Formats: sequence, structure tokens, C-alpha cells
Amino acid sequence: MKIKTMRFKKRYIAIGLIGLEVVSIPVSAQIIDKVAFSVPQKVISVPFPSEAGVTKFLVSSNAPFAVISENAIGEFQVNVQVSGQVNGNAFGSNAQLPGAESSCAAQTAASPTKVYEAVRKTAAQPGDVLTQAVIVQIRYDAEISPDFNIITQDKAKRISSAAACETTLS
Repeated sequence: MKIKTMRFKKRYIAIGLIGLEVVSIPVSAQIIDKVAFSVPQKVISVPFPSEAGVTKFLVSSNAPFAVISENAIGEFQVNVQVSGQVNGNAFGSNAQLPGAESSCAAQTAASPTKVYEAVRKTAAQPGDVLTQAVIVQIRYDAEISPDFNIITQDKAKRISSAAACETTLS
């Protein structure tokens, strides 16, 4: 039914409703801007088979994360590789460096301690988990056998950070 063929009162009611809808669009936009959408923080880590003195993880996250070490005392050299190949599959094409590329932490107690802290997520662009992943390599004295856990920074807030190393491992 066309507006011109409507009866007089119906025409003004239809035009009034359309005008009301047009006026409400900016109000709706302001409401949408003020509503905070929150995505749960997640970190996915897959360990590689470990060697004496070296542990590697493939890590993908949508939030900053921390590497936690426990049951060991010593120095931990942490290196992050943003892209490369894993078993013939490319990783990291949509990833970013989550924090320092290299760091060293000295853990002085066997209690859980942060040996690496990321300041941003690994995902730089949309993509699958492997393309947003980085490799975190941790080197330490081959005589010790620490337990590592990778968790989001939100969950790691109460865990103390390790001191920086005085020397770096070779």
C-alpha cells in the first residue's frame, strides 16, 4: 500500500512512526557504544617433547599471559619465536610478539613464580589457532626439572614475578 493512497489519518500515523524510528537510530547507537562486550580471556598452550634443560610450548592467546614455573630454583632463559614451521605446518602468520622477545628470570623459591609475562595477546589478526600462535622456549639447568604452566595474566595476578638474571644462560 502506498502512502499517497492511504487515508489521511493513517498516512500521518505511518509517517510519524517512520520518523520516530529514524530519530531512535542515534539513541540506539549510543547505547551500543556504552555496552561493554567482554570476551573471556583464554590461552592455549601445547608442550613439545622436552629435552634436558629445554622446554618449548606452542602458545596462542586472546589476552596477555604468564609462564609460571614451580618446583625448581635457578635461572630461566625465555625466548619467543613469532613465526616459522612446526612439523611442516606454518605458524604465526597472524601473530604478534606478546612481550619481550628474550628475557631471563632467576627463581629463588620452589613456589609458583612468573618467569615470563606477556603484555598483549599473541593474536594480531583474525585466523585459526596455529596462525595466531608463537613458540615459547624456556632454557634452564639440565639438572633441574621444573613444572611449567601457562595461564592468563588475570589468573596470574597473585603470583610473584622472578627477579631478572645477573647473567644469561648459554
